Amino acid sequence: MKNREAHKVQGCGGARERKWAFPPALAISHVLTVLTILTTFTALHSQTLTADQAVAIALEHNHGIRLAKLDARTSELMNNVGNAGMLPTLDANGVYAIDNSSTKQTFFSGEVRQADNANTRVLDGALALNWTVFDGLTMFAAKDRLEALELIGRTELRQQMESTVYDVVTSYYLAVQLNKAVGVQREGLITSNERLTITETGERIGSYSGLALVQARLDLSADSAALLDLIQQRAIAHARLNTLLGRAADSPVEVSMDIPMPEALDLASIQNDARNGNSALQAARQEQMLADASVKELRGALFPRVDLYGNYGYTRSTSAVGFLQSNRAVGPDYGVRVSLPLFRGLQANKAVETAKISREQAAISTEQAQLQLEQQVLDAWTAYGTARQRIALEHANLEGIRAQVSVALESYRIGMLTAVELRDVQQGLIDAENRLLLAQYEAKAAELRLKWLAGGLV
Repeated sequence: MKNREAHKVQGCGGARERKWAFPPALAISHVLTVLTILTTFTALHSQTLTADQAVAIALEHNHGIRLAKLDARTSELMNNVGNAGMLPTLDANGVYAIDNSSTKQTFFSGEVRQADNANTRVLDGALALNWTVFDGLTMFAAKDRLEALELIGRTELRQQMESTVYDVVTSYYLAVQLNKAVGVQREGLITSNERLTITETGERIGSYSGLALVQARLDLSADSAALLDLIQQRAIAHARLNTLLGRAADSPVEVSMDIPMPEALDLASIQNDARNGNSALQAARQEQMLADASVKELRGALFPRVDLYGNYGYTRSTSAVGFLQSNRAVGPDYGVRVSLPLFRGLQANKAVETAKISREQAAISTEQAQLQLEQQVLDAWTAYGTARQRIALEHANLEGIRAQVSVALESYRIGMLTAVELRDVQQGLIDAENRLLLAQYEAKAAELRLKWLAGGLV
């Protein structure tokens, strides 16, 4: 019987020597050492970036914000009385014409004047002034429309800034979360390495089987792969943060070590601030103002138009054939021009009706934006409150779980705990740490979302 058992152990050992392809503990330790050295080298060569500094850099260098600033500047430049049609126009016109036509003129008296290639020259120059003094109040409606467009440009710039700040700060704290997660996973690897050392020692003295050693190496490999995956996610988060900051994606980034606790907020204050300061709601209201101004502007085409005009001109002409050999005129002319639209194929009426429909659509969109804002505030508040409760819960759980790991490892060392039970305790600690990190991140993101909705992020 003993010989059969010895044969089985030897058989297991032989199979182990032929089939194991897992990295030994020394190789895994070397990988972890290299990762630690690279991380330390990066930290030493990059200054810690705070969240406020990241926001300041993004507001200055983010490409989306820079483009929105140019759009807002364009709307500002277009808003002037000249584009609204309130100012007069002054043009300088000049003509110099030569005519070499063959001419034949027959008068009532019977006289005939005829010339081939008769040379006729005309020189004409004038200053023309025109000023529309009444156009059915269209110019004032046009000015209101330009004012609304400028306001919309500013609001769109603010929306771009708010969106960018939210993305920057959430990306920043995601990088912090991943940094902490990498640290948690490395602590788990320390436990896995110690378990492997205990198992290797036990296998040599016969207290642990070869299968336990295989499982210990499998778990160490799985933990190492999880660490590499977290390091990859952290690199991606750093690249995205750099892109939002308007700099090269491979720029070194060193973020802070902790996610701060979310601020204490009041739902009633958030709701009141959102009604008055939310940029999306303001944009909807400004679109309604724009639609109203467009209705007034198009309605002006149904009214008479009164223009004052004045010209100061110089004309000189010479002719080889005709009544006058030369003619010269210098001086001003001025007057009033009145035009009354009688019938234009009902185009103006249809345009006004279409503009009224657009105005009604804008009013409905404003109501819809109001309702959506109220829902978004409530959703964000629910996420905010839930995340805060989860933070408190996970903090309480971690105290006990951390104590269990050291006890479980010692119990495994003396053979009072199985490998499966030790693994469950170890994985429970990692999961609890990651749940706390996720709750901290979600609470901060919900806080930022509430500030964004309330118009207080920028």
